[in-house]
Amino acid sequence: MPETTFPQIEEQPVMWGYYRDLHDAARYKAIVNRDSGKLFSIVSKDYRLIRYEQAIDELETILYRTENLGAPSITTEFYNDGGRMCRTYRFTTIKVEIRPGDMINPELSLYNSYDLTWPLIVLLGAFRLVCTNGLVVGHRLYQFKKRHVLSLERMSFTEQVETALTRFGNQVDTWKRWETRPLTLTVYEKVMEAMAFGKKATQTIEEKIDDAAEGFLTEGSPQPTVWTFYNMLTWYITHQTFSLNHRVELQNRLRGAMAHFGN
Repeated sequence: MPETTFPQIEEQPVMWGYYRDLHDAARYKAIVNRDSGKLFSIVSKDYRLIRYEQAIDELETILYRTENLGAPSITTEFYNDGGRMCRTYRFTTIKVEIRPGDMINPELSLYNSYDLTWPLIVLLGAFRLVCTNGLVVGHRLYQFKKRHVLSLERMSFTEQVETALTRFGNQVDTWKRWETRPLTLTVYEKVMEAMAFGKKATQTIEEKIDDAAEGFLTEGSPQPTVWTFYNMLTWYITHQTFSLNHRVELQNRLRGAMAHFGN
């Protein structure tokens, strides 16, 4: 796998005033890409810059000393010219079967940003092999999230990462129950309202559900399962959204909407 090239970041002073009368904004600093000159953000002097490489080193140190994970498959994506990063670790040696032939791998995703959009976040998820969908889990199951106000050394997420597989097992149990639970029209409507899709996205998802359920949306019977509906949503997010920013936004909506599915 080719080596990832990360933005080269500097903290620079902030000046204000006119050309011949500049003053130092002593309480602020700028986060700048040294190579391109792009300004990502202006922050308080109390802001602790956590570089992508630092967060990755911290997380990977924990991953590689945690037993039974195996060597992960790693992908790294950037948005806003490197102002936001998502790095995903898929544990391909761990396969869990939801139903016969329907296998998933656990994943961890690391988010960080220089443009202040995302704090440092580590999220648990999964990858569904049969249709290459990225799966998300609910907010309450696993989420490490910290603003850049403490040094990285003071906000270790060792315990959360090391117990991630236990939490993953709990989510798998829920997914297995969804596989046999019929989707009700009430749940469908609540989830779609929470997702706030546009007209085109809604039409695409409705057509897939209609095909799968032989007219569920118009006739009410027969019904797809909750697992089928959930995977139609994750299919759309994975395969029909091409912007990292938009995909992350929809994933966050789905994490909240999962409360409507029940356990």
